[in-house]
Amino acid sequence: MSFQLFENVNYENIKNLFELAKKDSNHLDSIKLQYSRKSQFLQESLNFLIDINLITISNNTVQILNNSNEDFKEILLNKISKKPDYGSSLKSYLENYVKNNNNIYQFIPDPLYNNLTRDLRNFLISTKIIDYKNGFYKILDNSILDLFKKIEFSPEQLKKMLDKQNQIGLEAEKIVFKNEIKILKEFNSELIPDHVSLRDVSAGYDIQSYEKDKSNFKKIFIEVKSVSQSNYKFHLSIQETQTANKYRDSYYLYLVPVDYSKPEKFDLTKILRINDIHKNVLDDKTNWKVDSDGFIITKI
Repeated sequence: MSFQLFENVNYENIKNLFELAKKDSNHLDSIKLQYSRKSQFLQESLNFLIDINLITISNNTVQILNNSNEDFKEILLNKISKKPDYGSSLKSYLENYVKNNNNIYQFIPDPLYNNLTRDLRNFLISTKIIDYKNGFYKILDNSILDLFKKIEFSPEQLKKMLDKQNQIGLEAEKIVFKNEIKILKEFNSELIPDHVSLRDVSAGYDIQSYEKDKSNFKKIFIEVKSVSQSNYKFHLSIQETQTANKYRDSYYLYLVPVDYSKPEKFDLTKILRINDIHKNVLDDKTNWKVDSDGFIITKI
């Protein structure tokens, strides 16, 4: 389940952004400015509304895909319920709640599951759908159970969900690869990068390219990660870690922030390019936080 889809998504924030868009749909830059005066996590809120098909954006103009007079929470939950990636995660989480003797649906998660689902849980708390009290979580609005428990997602729908997640990563790689071609042409037209991951996903990197080293060129090995703009959080696999150890300062992470409001889906002006990840990420406790398992890394 993709519980991390709800990371930094807060109900009041997305409601604020949606209301601003309804009032001034022709000026996205103005909407962003007004939103940022009161709310946090602009990019996550914007990406979320686009991804669940509540808004679309073209040429700095926002199109509202639901102009009904329904309560915003009702609109929001209906949209989420129709998206297999979001809906299946929410359904899976809610199925843990069991009715007690007082007819209250409650759930006491173990610490590991509670940590795994924290993004979705915090979203539901902000939406006032669940609450935590007296040592357990409880459902405040039972109507959400009726909405999500009856939903079924076919294997084909879930496959499309996984394909979509993989596609975002591939599109980020393609953008980086295209940019590497452009850079190398400026230095040496005979140097051609290689999009390795298209034929070998076990290499430990996605693209092999070159960089200038004094008067010569040396090979570099690039691992591309599509990330959130607010915290640049990414997962580093064991294979990637070992490959980084092998190539050291020739191994680069390219962290590419996702931005669904742009035609290319990424904010190319905010790409982080980092080499020697042990020195510049894993051992840099000031700027990076490494989770206890050592593989989830977040910019501070």
